[in-house]
Amino acid sequence: MRFRTFLTYLSLLPLSACTKSCNDYDNNEEFARAKLPAYSETGAHTLGCRLGPQAWTVLGKHQTSSPLGSGWMPNTLEVYGGYSVPPHLTAIGQMTGVRDSKEFYDVQLSLNIRLTDTLGGLHLLGSDTSRTVSSSRFTETLEAQDMLTYHDFRSNFRHPVRLLVRKLDRQQRIISGTFEGQLYGGASGRDSLAVADGRFDLKY
Repeated sequence: MRFRTFLTYLSLLPLSACTKSCNDYDNNEEFARAKLPAYSETGAHTLGCRLGPQAWTVLGKHQTSSPLGSGWMPNTLEVYGGYSVPPHLTAIGQMTGVRDSKEFYDVQLSLNIRLTDTLGGLHLLGSDTSRTVSSSRFTETLEAQDMLTYHDFRSNFRHPVRLLVRKLDRQQRIISGTFEGQLYGGASGRDSLAVADGRFDLKY
């Protein structure tokens, strides 16, 4: 019994030994140099745009907390769907700017599109109802969430985001294209956020 207790103590030791330095993180300089990913059609797993005045791409780490303590989790580009019925795809990424362990910018972007045979070419995120399936609640949108203020901005059916699919390869499971437009929302529900130079190259 004593031996088991000793092993339990050893397993918890690295957690208890963590000091304030465990939470230190700063990517201010990297954030200031951030550039959009180059446009590609190779399944490079990239997503980026100009979101208002800021060049947005998946970058940095966001702070997390748990009963065992807090720390910094690397931001990654996550892609879901592709096998669903009807087929659709969601790509979610986050860009976080941190100075002296304090987040000054933290925005998550979510791209939601249908993977149908008629996907190629131009689509209007937020207004294209020709492919809406009554049994599905999935809506084609582009959404941005400020994780610091919890203000949401999303494409509007009256002024949709224009998305152009330039490549859809079902064999290699690659979808690539560009997008631009305006997102609406914010605290008042009437604020807007310009989206320009959008590009994505996803492996799904």
